[in-house]
Amino acid sequence: MKFFNNKVNLILGLCLLVAVPLHAQYSLLKSADREFGAFNFIRAIELYQRAYEVKPDIRTAERLAESYYHIRNYREAETWYARLANHDDAKVDHILQYGHVLRNNSKFREAKAQYQRVALRTDGGISKLELNRLYASCDSAVVWLENPVKAVEIKNQRALNSAQADFGATNGPDGLYFASDRFDGAAKPDAIYGWTGNPYLSMYVAKGASVSKVDAKWGDGANHFGPVTFSKTRNEIYFAVTRNLTREEKRKAGKDVTVNIEIFSNSLDAANWGEGAVPFRYNNITEWSVGDPFLTTTGDTLYFTSDMPGGKGGTDIYYAVRQGDGTWGDAVNLGDAVNTSGDERFPAIDDRGDFYFSSDGHLGMGGLDVYRLVGAGNAAKAVNLGFPFNSPYDDFSIRFDKELEGYMASNRSGGAGADDIYWFNLNKIVQIDLEGGVYNEKTRLPVTGAKVTLTPVGEEVNAVIVNAGTDGKFKFNLAENTDYTLTAEQTGFREFTPMAFSTSGIDSSTTLQKDIYLSPVEVKEVVVLRNIYFDFDKADIRPDAALELDKIAAFLNSDPSVRIELSAHADSRGTAAYNMKLTQRRADSAVAYLVSKGIAASRLVAKGYGFTKLANHCAKGVECTEEEHQWNRRVEFFVIGNDE
Repeated sequence: MKFFNNKVNLILGLCLLVAVPLHAQYSLLKSADREFGAFNFIRAIELYQRAYEVKPDIRTAERLAESYYHIRNYREAETWYARLANHDDAKVDHILQYGHVLRNNSKFREAKAQYQRVALRTDGGISKLELNRLYASCDSAVVWLENPVKAVEIKNQRALNSAQADFGATNGPDGLYFASDRFDGAAKPDAIYGWTGNPYLSMYVAKGASVSKVDAKWGDGANHFGPVTFSKTRNEIYFAVTRNLTREEKRKAGKDVTVNIEIFSNSLDAANWGEGAVPFRYNNITEWSVGDPFLTTTGDTLYFTSDMPGGKGGTDIYYAVRQGDGTWGDAVNLGDAVNTSGDERFPAIDDRGDFYFSSDGHLGMGGLDVYRLVGAGNAAKAVNLGFPFNSPYDDFSIRFDKELEGYMASNRSGGAGADDIYWFNLNKIVQIDLEGGVYNEKTRLPVTGAKVTLTPVGEEVNAVIVNAGTDGKFKFNLAENTDYTLTAEQTGFREFTPMAFSTSGIDSSTTLQKDIYLSPVEVKEVVVLRNIYFDFDKADIRPDAALELDKIAAFLNSDPSVRIELSAHADSRGTAAYNMKLTQRRADSAVAYLVSKGIAASRLVAKGYGFTKLANHCAKGVECTEEEHQWNRRVEFFVIGNDE
């Protein structure tokens, strides 16, 4: 009886050991979901991370991917979407979003491969027209990166920027005004916006070398204030704001509502621009947002964005003309040349009368790009400003302070924080370029598709990456008085020691020439490819796997004498016989793909090894994580000889 009681106690104890962490995960997920639903993504990430550590599951990974995407941390979002997209039960949306974040991280060819995976799915919820736009955007981004606009100059305004968001820079009556959610010296202010974990937006002004907070706020300050637009002619300021709903507005809504953005105006002479401000005609706080105000120089026309009913998609750009009595006329949608099913933001007009805006719905590099409207009427079209003005991140809030010069904002890598303010010049005079090629050191033949990286010394996050063309050629724009390193890499070649050079002392337009010679691997030197994925129980070559195999083809084309063995490997789950057959099918498929790319079959040997050559300790019966098993599911190749 005593033995029986001890046994029962042991079983109960083991059950409790299992139940406690499961209860902890449930509690964490419940709290995380609450924060996620309230758009408090910073706090939600912390809770989801802890829950995932207790018990990894798909839903928690989804929420982590979405949360990182919402706060525009695209590198972390890529990590989580990669897990989802390469899971055996991947949803179409996982693959689609993975493609989006790959674009945000400058991986355009990889992004297109994911969009092609979406096209192969029968359960897709995206139109062929939209997929074609995504394909074209990826192709265009590659062309823009490899052919940068020479006349464009971009400089981060480090004296203005903080570790938080800074954007909307525009010249005002006595300085440069911009919006920021910086902490402004306070370690933990009372009002924190849960979406970002930072204070609410406030207005700041830069006068010479000093930056100070504008003493203008609304109510208790627990709302966003800015950005702004000015009319010196009419002595007016218009600004975007979020505010707390009145009791009557809450009563009319009859439900919990998202607080929408509104536009208000005031006299420049007002002591506090937020006090006694006049609401814009199209404000509707419980139904839609109006924001991103831009006044023309005369103050007669106000451009703005809104998601009001009747638009083309997300947020559209509208304008209203001031009437004789000072009121605003009907809101006019700018139509198909500007507005899309995506988001159009931040309208602006330069001194020549050209119209600019940001959008994520036209052909672009990723996120919001800046466009100029060219032509008129039915012939009008949006033209992307290209690279380096635009980036794979969000580029927006363009404002001009003189002809072809002004300020814009971007959350591109290399900035001080979230969104940074940049000065730009669209008519750069001194243009320094770099041109070169990547070649096989042994054969002197070009290395197609090599990844070429140009890095300003001390500013690694500002590195620019392009892929060499079919002829091995590449080119970059260079800044004046800057030290650089140049490197390249390709599958099948050893690591290249970075090449250093400088533009110091160059005071006229010129083109520098730098060639790179990569050293190929030797006979029997194994090259592991960990980015070749196959669908469950299948050997078909997916579009993303094809990209990796193209790198092997590039290696083989750079030395026609080389012969290789290409092998596929499995993890230890499943039977030995099953895995041996599956890996052989996969190796055969990979070789067949290379043959379809023009590689002679006589240069290739396909070999499936099942799980006979594990790369770690995860042998049959050993408990391992999914990531540890993934380490064993790989494709390898090595040179078995050459025909010299």
